[in-house]
Amino acid sequence: MVPRPWLVLAFAVLSALAAAVLAGASGQGELLGGPVTLQYAFWGDQDVIDATNACLNRYMAKNPNVKIEALNFGSSAQFDTEVTTLAAGGSLPDLGYFSAPNVLPWGISGQFVDLTDVYKKGPARLDALKFVTPDGRIVAVSVSNEIQVIWYNKKPFDQAGLPYPPAEAGRAWNWDQFVGVARKLTRDANGRGPDDSGFDPSNVRGFGAWVRNGRIPWIILAISNGGGFVSDDGKSLLLDRPETIEAIQKVADLVNVEHVGPAPGTPQVPTGVADALASQQVAMAMDGTRDLLAVGLTREQQGLDFGIGVLPYMKKLATASVGTPIVVYRSSNHVSEALKLLQFVMSPESSLPLLRSGRWLPDEARWYTESSLVSQWVDNPRHPPQYRTAVVDFALNYSHRLPECYVPTYSRMDDIVEPALQQVWLGQRTAEDVIENEIMPKITPIFKGM
Repeated sequence: MVPRPWLVLAFAVLSALAAAVLAGASGQGELLGGPVTLQYAFWGDQDVIDATNACLNRYMAKNPNVKIEALNFGSSAQFDTEVTTLAAGGSLPDLGYFSAPNVLPWGISGQFVDLTDVYKKGPARLDALKFVTPDGRIVAVSVSNEIQVIWYNKKPFDQAGLPYPPAEAGRAWNWDQFVGVARKLTRDANGRGPDDSGFDPSNVRGFGAWVRNGRIPWIILAISNGGGFVSDDGKSLLLDRPETIEAIQKVADLVNVEHVGPAPGTPQVPTGVADALASQQVAMAMDGTRDLLAVGLTREQQGLDFGIGVLPYMKKLATASVGTPIVVYRSSNHVSEALKLLQFVMSPESSLPLLRSGRWLPDEARWYTESSLVSQWVDNPRHPPQYRTAVVDFALNYSHRLPECYVPTYSRMDDIVEPALQQVWLGQRTAEDVIENEIMPKITPIFKGM
């Protein structure tokens, strides 16, 4: 696992920044009449690079007194490494993307500009996308949104005579219905399913459902079951609640008891949703909306007839919003200009190519409610007909915050939780055993600040 940069170089970073801050480098960047240069850091593939450069070029055309240097770091993991090096050398950029799990630790230590006034005075944004310190400062806001949904290949459903996953929240499947359909869609090499005599779970040719074993799916389903990781007010751990333990166990049981999903660590685990659906390796996959880019291209190139549905629920409907946070560094010599650029970049108009491609969802609430704005990014061949209800309405009405947005110690706890849960996903130990006897004794002192 990549070390958290705030842990690796916390003291070095603070030392490097202290002199600049005390000397007034954080002073609000008043222009003296000459042009200024801003460094904007981000990561992403060529599509993101092209869209970002186009956005920044539009800004420079409107603001000839500003020159922007775009710094692309390839991937978020590469960024984590590079930003610590830049911080230690006292050469951080002016603004840009930042690794979500590390926003609060860096923000609490005073390295980011307080965006509270910018957030409150600007257009209403989705509350689930703001990063808030314990003392109430907003230190980052996500430039984009993504939620978890159900992707599916229509062909296995048609062959089995089964209804597609619902695209409206009011018709969503409960967990038992979801598992029941997944069992009917799962077939071994001899065409038998889990309900048939002689079914061979070690030789499955097509799984009914694939739920990734990462943190986002299980947190969402735990919330749906009345539990979660940390309470919404950030004051209580929920990981050892019966509702959370039950939800995690049910996710693991998809593989180890129901035999409807691929076992982690085996060649049966898909490399991606689009290929898994196209090959009928899986019939349904719970994953993020950014998959629309790859799934849409697979439809265009291979004729994949796919659909999108809302998540199944355990006790209540739930999904989670996740996006790429943007920050302004206090070490910038041009904070006021950086804040202006941040507001421009944050506008959905500035990222329409990424919204239309299916990679991003908007971060402003009105882009989910005003029909003329929704049409600008949804009404194109890439987005399926069910998108407005399965994604737009679902994201607006059922999204929850992930703990990385409001729990400063989340990344440290996550470094313990996720490796330990692998034993649950592999069927080696129960969720109750791992959580109560291995995880909680280690993360409780971290959460309490002991």
